[in-house]
Parts: sequence; structure tokens; C-alpha cells
Amino acid sequence: MMAKAIILLTMHAFRRMMGQGEPSISLNLLQEQKRKEVAEKVASGVYQFEEVGCLNCGSENSELIAERDRYGLQYSVKLCKDCGLAYTSPRMTGEAYGQFYDDEYRPLYVGSERAGDAFFQEQKKQGQRIYQYLRSKGVDLSQSLNVLEVGCGAGGILATFKEQGHCVVGIDLGSEYVQYGSQTHGLDLRVAYLKDLSIDFVPDLIIYSHVMEHILDPLAEMAEIQRRCGENTLVYIEVPGLKNIHKAYQMDVMKYYQNAHSAHFTLGSLSVMMSKCGFALSAGDEYVHAIYKLGNEVSSAKNEYDTTRQYLITTENKRWQYPFTTVAIKQFLKRLLKPVLG
Repeated sequence: MMAKAIILLTMHAFRRMMGQGEPSISLNLLQEQKRKEVAEKVASGVYQFEEVGCLNCGSENSELIAERDRYGLQYSVKLCKDCGLAYTSPRMTGEAYGQFYDDEYRPLYVGSERAGDAFFQEQKKQGQRIYQYLRSKGVDLSQSLNVLEVGCGAGGILATFKEQGHCVVGIDLGSEYVQYGSQTHGLDLRVAYLKDLSIDFVPDLIIYSHVMEHILDPLAEMAEIQRRCGENTLVYIEVPGLKNIHKAYQMDVMKYYQNAHSAHFTLGSLSVMMSKCGFALSAGDEYVHAIYKLGNEVSSAKNEYDTTRQYLITTENKRWQYPFTTVAIKQFLKRLLKPVLG
């Protein structure tokens, strides 16, 4: 009876995330087209899937908490009962993901086929936010730093740092975006994986802005970061925080889930994984913005299963309150005043 009660409670808690469904966000015509293409490739077997264990601890003891993403695409999210990391399984294979990133990811996510100035300028704004965050946490940016960004896209984030006098190098797998940033904005951008990158300096700062959640083996990536770091290298990681849905996603987890994401981090789960590769947390929050440095501090391996699960259930139950929150009211006023202020 107890097991049956738990199953019924789980179905009740996450029932809205289960089964097929329509997109949870507005899509333009290009996004609708790309969504259809992905769904057809999944249904026909062009995109193959694989089962994986927890990306942190390897356990297969998990709870299913979602079966589709914000685009209405097939997408299975599990919450590890042994450590609390949320991760995607089954997920597309590395080969399938490679084709997906080449053919559909950017148009589906951004809503545009090609790299352009609008995308670059949005990246620059993100670069300014990162720059201010680092300064607010006491990072000394007064001297010229060697900055490496992994997953740089068109290089807009690095452009902000370059304008402030820093030396920048970026890598990405999207050749069109790399070419745009290199040719149009004169940035040192390269098509490469971190493990294959050849540079003649030790980075002072390594940036991962909305990249780590896409990586299929984050622990291996973190180990490669450790190999690239010097004693004083800072690593800035920004990911969409699973415990920040109440602020950034209108209190709706179905606006958060995205089929390109392999892991769904909290500050705690990210820090536990980074600590396994020798990094200590210097500063961070549940957004997630986080700064790490090589150190002896070992992050507590506290199991976040209960706290993460309860957060998701509480946020789901309070979702109706979002229009009355301070965040929602501020956004409404901003939209209302935009035509007046220009």
C-alpha cells in the first residue's frame, strides 16, 4: 500500500510533465518547422537514443520527472535518488546530438537560421553581465587577462572582454558562428573541442556560459578544465539553475526543460561535480552563476534529491501565483513603458 501511495503521489506531483504535449513557449514559423523536423527524425529513428546513469554518481536509482521539453519534444528527465542530480535519460546519442546541433539547434533555440548582428549584440549584453558579476565578486579585471571561452558562439561575450583590454580566445563547434565572429568582428575564434585546443598560454579566466548543461560527460569536461588551469586560473560557469525556475521561467518548469540539455544543475550539484576535479567554489548562487578555483576544499556530497524534488513540487503548486510576484510586475511595467521610453 505504501509503494502504491508513493507512485500515486509522484504521478500527481509531475503529471503535467508526462506524455505528449504542445509547446510551452511561443514559437515562430522557423521554430515550428525545426520542431517538426526533430520530431520526425526521432519518430523515424534517425536520431537514436541511449540510456545513461546519473552523470554525477553513475547510479540508475532515479525518479522520472518529465517526458517532454518546452518545445513539446520527446525528452526524459530523471532525478537521481542517490545524489539528487537531475539528468536526461534516455537521451540522443553523441552522433545524433552532433547532427541536431548542425541542423536544428540554433534555429529552434534562437529562431533564426544564420548568425547575425542581433545575436552578436545579445551575446555582448551577456558579456557585460558576466563582467559586472565578476567585478562584484572581487575579481581583479584591472590588468589584462588571458580569457578563454568554451562554447563562444559568435564571440559576443569575448568582445566585451576584448574592449576592456583583455586577450581573448574562443572555441565552438558551430562553424558558421565562429566564422561570423572571426570575419566580422576580428575575434580569435576556432572550431575545436577543449581537449584538442592548442594555445601557448595558461588562461587567467575560463568562461562556460550556458554550455556545461549541454555536455554529455561533464565530469570528463571538468577534468579537462583542471588540466588547463594554473594555480590562479578562475573558472566562471553559468547554467540555467533548476532551483531558479520561480524567478527566471515564470515559475513554470515546462518553460525550463530543453531537449539539448544533458544535465540540470543546482549550485550544489554543480559544485559537487567540480570538487571531484579539484575545484573549490569561490562565489555562486542558484541562478546559477559560479566562480571556481583550484583548491583543497571538497564540496559536501549532500544528497539533494529531497530538496530538489520538494522545490519542483512547491513551485508547480504555486505556479498560479506568478502574475502577482514582484518579478512579473516589474516585467509587465517594463513592457508597458518600453514604447514610451524607446
